[in-house]
Amino acid sequence: WTSASTTQFAGMATDAAAATPIQTVVRHPGALLEQYGVAMPPGTAADQQFAVIKMSGTQYKVTLDDVVVTNLIHGYEVGEIMEVDDVLLVGSRDETVVGRPLVESAKVRLLVEEHTKDKKVVIFKKKRRKGYQRKTGFRRDVTMLRVMEIVP
Repeated sequence: WTSASTTQFAGMATDAAAATPIQTVVRHPGALLEQYGVAMPPGTAADQQFAVIKMSGTQYKVTLDDVVVTNLIHGYEVGEIMEVDDVLLVGSRDETVVGRPLVESAKVRLLVEEHTKDKKVVIFKKKRRKGYQRKTGFRRDVTMLRVMEIVP
């Protein structure tokens, strides 16, 4: 029932020393429905996975071959592979693993496709009846990433 390092309670892995859950596993009835002959909607393959990752203070829900547009990431050239270890959630049709706060040993590998600028945001300021108008623009530097692999 209990070991020195980890305790299992209804799908929750907990650390015995800290007595706080590390991650929660939620099983979905998709696999059970197929056993009883209920057809799943098209496009829901059993191996489809998604993950919620955290990069530079922003959370992104990603699947395989997604393109993620994020703030400029320094230190990576176009064509390099980067690994993100800050994975908050990994899921598929059959189960979802929720990290508390992170899913241990889960990684998402991303390919740096492009460093570019985002579309222009126009800032227009006006004070009525005073003849005051200011118009400026802003384009942030962004990095475009493609999801290559989700490692649960």
